[in-house]
Amino acid sequence: MMLRKIRVVLFFAAVLLTAKGFSQNNYNVDFYIHDLDDTIIYIESYCGSKTEISDSVKVSKDGSFRWRAVDYPMGMYMAKNAKGDMFSFLLDKSKSFSIEIYATGEFFVKNSPENDAYLLYQKENRKCQEAMTFYKIDVKQKPEQVDELRKNVLAIIDSFEVFQKSFYATYPDNLITVVAQGMNQTAPSYFFDGDNVKKGMEQEYMTYYRQHYWDNFRFDDSRILYTPYFIRQYNNYISEITLQDADTVCKAIDEFIAKADSKGGREYADYIIAWYLDNLHRLPFSFNEVIYAHVADKYLKRASAYLYPSVIDFHRQNIEKIKPFLPGKMMPNLVLTDFNGVKHSLYTLKNKYTVVYFFSTSCESCKKNLDDLKNFYKDDKDKYDVEIYSIDIDPDYAMSKARQQAAPFDWIVVHAYAEELEHYNFNLDHTPELYVLDANKRILNKTAIYDHVKQSIENDYNSKNK
Repeated sequence: MMLRKIRVVLFFAAVLLTAKGFSQNNYNVDFYIHDLDDTIIYIESYCGSKTEISDSVKVSKDGSFRWRAVDYPMGMYMAKNAKGDMFSFLLDKSKSFSIEIYATGEFFVKNSPENDAYLLYQKENRKCQEAMTFYKIDVKQKPEQVDELRKNVLAIIDSFEVFQKSFYATYPDNLITVVAQGMNQTAPSYFFDGDNVKKGMEQEYMTYYRQHYWDNFRFDDSRILYTPYFIRQYNNYISEITLQDADTVCKAIDEFIAKADSKGGREYADYIIAWYLDNLHRLPFSFNEVIYAHVADKYLKRASAYLYPSVIDFHRQNIEKIKPFLPGKMMPNLVLTDFNGVKHSLYTLKNKYTVVYFFSTSCESCKKNLDDLKNFYKDDKDKYDVEIYSIDIDPDYAMSKARQQAAPFDWIVVHAYAEELEHYNFNLDHTPELYVLDANKRILNKTAIYDHVKQSIENDYNSKNK
């Protein structure tokens, strides 16, 4: 498939949110919402990937909802009722303003030029979104009119794009404009043949695109963090245009943090550091643990400025537990006893690959997809020269022994209590956990998903047998 030029045309959804954060201000906002029977509305907010109900507002005697917002950052917010989202608005430079809004989408704003412009944008955007929705419905109902329907909807989209360009030029500091420009990535014309990337230049184009991905982003404007769009743009950068190799992802993270720091965006860099520290330590996969250990090693001292000392201590201790079991490290020589009293040493296995499988007889997750592991062992044992060394860590020894005797696995099965494994520096707080080892008992991968086992072995086998 021909790679097309990456083109950003923003159709902002009506859901625009925010959360309490760094640059905080006090606001007085009066909402006049017509045709609403509710006596309470809610204010929803964003901060990066976090969404929360930040406040609730009761109706006043005159029918308005008077919100007194204390210590709120500039950004996008959503007014909601019990049924769901109603309309979004901005907290920005204007500290005291009112918004009158109708179910039709018509609105009147007093004392807030930024909201007057923003709601105008939302109104035009909604028309375009509705046209595209009805187009999809009409095409199904009137397929014979598809050409005319397409022509009509393209005219509406073109009209909205003209409106967008005019809006961005007229309101260069409006948050919608700042977000849109930050998400706009361009590349030199020599990459393209019309709208398509020239054949043979696809990889070079993607490399350029990733390197210049953040060129237009306003790191010095913290408002973007308090919208849904920053985290979407970051996730696209990390997940879609960065090779999904842990070392490459670590490099991309470093490049983002360096760029944010150099452009006055320390708030964005610190948010990303905190996000990785907060989330990745819970995910028992080598891919995530390599990234987590990298971020903790490189940025933990910096994070101490905004994390509690106890949290910093947790991460310091946690990475020391993780490091011995990262890819490339030697697996400890497990010497454990099976249910017949026979000891089995991991290092005596001379296969090209070994799967070390921690499970529990009473663990439902361990049973899930177990047939896949059995089939893999049956079908591919000889092809890849693989052996499985499994450790049942269920505290009910009698039940584990009965299970093994009733339905024995074809591979090695030993038993160990969790405290026995601490001798080998294992701190297992979950099952299943699987390690894939090479012939030298070096770790290739750690995972909790059986499919990853086969993929890891196949990848390594293919790389060595090209």
